[in-house]
Amino acid sequence: MDHDRDLRVSIGRHWHVLVAVLYDLPAALSVPLQEHLGLSGSRYAYLVSALYTAYAAPNTILPFFSGFAVDRIGERLLLFATLGSVLVGQLIFSVSANLKSPPGMILGRIFIGLGGEIVGVLGSEITTRWFKDKQLSLALAMVLSISRLGSVATSFFIPGIIDISGVVYAVWFGSLVSSGVAIAGSFYLLAARGISSTHHNGQSIDTTNPVHQFTRVFWKLALICVLGYGGINTFPISAQRFLAKWFYGGDQRKAGAVTGIPYFLSGALVPLFGLVMNMKFFQNYPLSLCATNIMMGTAHLLLLYTAQPIMPLCLLGVAYALYGVAFWAALARSLLSTVESKSKKAILDSSDENPHYDTRYGTIRPPTTSSGDLHDTNDRTNELEEACADSLITLGYGIMTSLNNLSTAVVPIFLAKVETLVGFKGLELVFIILSLLGFCTSFQLLITEIL
Repeated sequence: MDHDRDLRVSIGRHWHVLVAVLYDLPAALSVPLQEHLGLSGSRYAYLVSALYTAYAAPNTILPFFSGFAVDRIGERLLLFATLGSVLVGQLIFSVSANLKSPPGMILGRIFIGLGGEIVGVLGSEITTRWFKDKQLSLALAMVLSISRLGSVATSFFIPGIIDISGVVYAVWFGSLVSSGVAIAGSFYLLAARGISSTHHNGQSIDTTNPVHQFTRVFWKLALICVLGYGGINTFPISAQRFLAKWFYGGDQRKAGAVTGIPYFLSGALVPLFGLVMNMKFFQNYPLSLCATNIMMGTAHLLLLYTAQPIMPLCLLGVAYALYGVAFWAALARSLLSTVESKSKKAILDSSDENPHYDTRYGTIRPPTTSSGDLHDTNDRTNELEEACADSLITLGYGIMTSLNNLSTAVVPIFLAKVETLVGFKGLELVFIILSLLGFCTSFQLLITEIL
């Protein structure tokens, strides 16, 4: 079992990097891809939004079923399926880009999305379970930090590849990366032993209507997730084009280089914030979320009224780092609190159901149970309780991942319309409004809930 968990965590870390590279690829291709496809500015804006929506749309539903899938088909088969889906999707995307076929590119992004998020849900659940008693914020921060590397690499290297070899070669570079990871991951899965390939041995895990068990804190965090990641995940869609036009006279390479600043900074600062937020004094997650929304709103406001984008982008990097650490740590604590409350209730219900036997008198004896049978029963009960707890945590992460992707699917469509009607200034105003709403929700969580 430990080896199995190690496998999922190890693949999950590399998976975050791969998915981040492929996720941000359309934005990094930017204007050269528009020129290659021969699309007008408005049509290309809608295409880029459609590419991100196509990635996110499957993940508004699939993460709900990640725990069920592991239980039914086993982890090995599920990991193979996700590897294959991303590889096939990127190949379809590359061929379609070469043939100048936008519908084919959208289809490829759907396949990438099908395999892109489920492993992340499982990895978050394992990390939460492993580090629930200590260093939880730091552990989640390290996973988040690794995922930022893919975004930084994409925004930094892709414009250079385009300048040297053209946009088609840059697209196929993404396919080369995904193929390499898929092949390496497949060999690793085949070589590793002790991986779960089957479902639970007929054991019934009670997961009937578990959604109602989540607390008000969880659902407030869900709203914060939609508002926060609605801005964080969608800013890269237009960032390079916005920066190139607003600050660099259309120079896509310079714009691409500075576009990576928020992700480089957040990747570097996330472990530091995770370490700090492990300290008791700094574990005020709602206050941190309030601060991050203030920083994000201020940064987008500065992008409209400053001569250079470096300082606002650095401020965004700090905000992204703190937001990621505070949000996912708050979610983990909320889920663990839900599991703990459920366990306490189960213990109380169990004690109420068991009759009390008075053993002070020799004529009254409780029913006898052999120690071996009792030990086996307790082991089975503990296994089922752990399975129920794991399923609940996985479901919680699945719901949040689905909402994350729902905002990523819906917001780009709205942004494309705003860009067509108002231009880049309208986009920045949308990000400012999202930050303001996120601050209001975080502040309400701060003053009304204990987390």
